[in-house]
Amino acid sequence: MIMDVEVILPTEPVTLAPGVATRVPVQLHNAYGPEVTVRVSVTRGRAGAWASVEPDSVTVATGATVSVDLILRPPADQPPSGTLLPFTVQAAADGAPAGFATGLLSVALPIPVVGELVARTGEPHTFDLRLANDSDRAAAIRLEAKLDPPAGHVTTEPGAALLEPGDTLTAIVRARPARPLMGAAQPYAVLLSVTDAHDPQRPPLFTATGTGRRPPRVTALAAGVAAVLLAVAATAAVAVSGVRLPLPGRARPAPTTAAPAATAVVVGRPFALVDVFPHRGTDGGRAAAEAERARLAAAGMPVRLVDSLASDQLADEGAGFWVLLQDGFASPAAVTAYCTQWRTLAPKCRVTS
Repeated sequence: MIMDVEVILPTEPVTLAPGVATRVPVQLHNAYGPEVTVRVSVTRGRAGAWASVEPDSVTVATGATVSVDLILRPPADQPPSGTLLPFTVQAAADGAPAGFATGLLSVALPIPVVGELVARTGEPHTFDLRLANDSDRAAAIRLEAKLDPPAGHVTTEPGAALLEPGDTLTAIVRARPARPLMGAAQPYAVLLSVTDAHDPQRPPLFTATGTGRRPPRVTALAAGVAAVLLAVAATAAVAVSGVRLPLPGRARPAPTTAAPAATAVVVGRPFALVDVFPHRGTDGGRAAAEAERARLAAAGMPVRLVDSLASDQLADEGAGFWVLLQDGFASPAAVTAYCTQWRTLAPKCRVTS
């Protein structure tokens, strides 16, 4: 039988945790063959013993694409390893092969730390980082924070800690972003990551983003008073010098039509910040952002593309950004679970409270 069903797996290796079920999206594409009903399974091998498919039987029409979930659950006592293991997903029609694809997986230790970053009431630019170790082993962690934009400095107290099983910790994050001279208050973000102190090459155990606004050194009222005084002084100087100013209405430029304001977009908190693309280039960076959104969507990852200039919840310093995010979560823990699930596809994903 000619294989006429294309089996599509994620291009990045799948990371599993011992005893934890991980869902991997699998797409079945029937480009030109007749409608066919196929049974989907994982071939024999180590991964085959861990795998199940939901649903395991689907009908794919000509030209259609159908998605199923491959569920991989390694045993709880499976030793973690950085070695990549191959696994093969096959589709069969009436017992005959109709298509197959091979992917890679690894088994890593589960992330032991959960937490949230909360702005402290009554103390501007200060955040409480609340962490908990819900695992059955101790976790030596290091706290790292930086500002976006990078002007200014930020500190964490403590900068490192050892969390025993069941322990909790509240760290203090103090930001001191640079103040603008005048104008409107400028937004800033604190980008925080919690890493394994013994394995700095490992992806962060937890990430979070806090936001705020830094007021200018000269308030709008003071700037307005200064402008009035300068105008009075200039008028007096003109009167004394005898210089004649043109009358109002002469050489008045033609009125310009204001550009329509962007439709306001609401972003719910907490949300997952997946990636950011600055407004630059001939298309304002939108093509690159749309391409990344399409790549993630093709792999089954739900994500939104939002213009920061259209949302009051997103920082938009400079020319603004195209922001890939996902909101609608009930708690920061739910956002953490989302980022953990899609870490291999979106390694920059982090929690924003």
